[in-house]
Amino acid sequence: MSAWIRTLVKRKRTKIVLVGLTVTFSLALILMVKLQSDTEQPVTKTHKVIIRTENAESTTVTERHKMAILVPFRDRFEELLEFVPYMHDFLNKQGTAHQIYVINQVDDYRFNRAALINVGFLESGKDCDYIAMHDVDLVPVNPAITYPYPRTGVYHVASPDLHPLYHYKKFVGGILLLTRDAFTSTNGMSNRYWGWGLEDDEFFVRMRRQMLEIERPSGITTGYETFRHIHNRKKRRRDTAKHFNQTQELRHLDKKTGASNIKYTIDSKTDITVAGAPAKIINVVLDCDLKDTPWCLKPEYHTVYKAKGLIP
Repeated sequence: MSAWIRTLVKRKRTKIVLVGLTVTFSLALILMVKLQSDTEQPVTKTHKVIIRTENAESTTVTERHKMAILVPFRDRFEELLEFVPYMHDFLNKQGTAHQIYVINQVDDYRFNRAALINVGFLESGKDCDYIAMHDVDLVPVNPAITYPYPRTGVYHVASPDLHPLYHYKKFVGGILLLTRDAFTSTNGMSNRYWGWGLEDDEFFVRMRRQMLEIERPSGITTGYETFRHIHNRKKRRRDTAKHFNQTQELRHLDKKTGASNIKYTIDSKTDITVAGAPAKIINVVLDCDLKDTPWCLKPEYHTVYKAKGLIP
């Protein structure tokens, strides 16, 4: 992108920084955070596997697992303040080893949840052998809900019969766990979904093409009250608008983009604690190919970009 375009499209970068620095949040919210190098984490969860061999005694093998919680994020500070300590406490009580990664989009393009998840997968610690694609506005309230290592590769925590809003059979959004191998096999998620919605449905097709079996919770009796959805639709409206040829283009499976070829820059990384709960903030600048996905631009930039012949 040329220098004049960079000047034209000024990125309004929202950063979360340590105590001692000024943090300007929307709605004048001030988030106080501090470094906590010695924060207690649960001991890595173990599973005992008994191997029985002929003419030999049983052998016990210990498997160790740790989950990277990937939270795609932009300007949802009130929800983040609630999410981080709540989920840290919830998982600690279950003995589930974890690390929360908040993947914060700081460029001035439209929000791209799927691309941020791809970035989180690439940037999360390799000591985590499975990931949770986790919405910041959805938390479990039933302690029977668990976040296990997915034995089949995929485990959909917020299943259609439990999610408070979405109940169609192919729904895989909200909270989805995958092993690193399973996520890699799909090439992650499509990078072409700028704005809100549909990226999970496309990812369902990717998983099906790889013949991944999706497990879901069983024996949960709390139904649609199993999770709490804390999003305020009146206060934060979804960016559901479709621009240019976005609707037609996204009707087809994206076979070109994914975690293997996403283009982005890490603006900064910060370790924080919220009410004693640790999290890692990764401030991300996504790149957009205007020839491929001009709908990444916010509507207020369409006129000037069209005048310069940069978009149709």
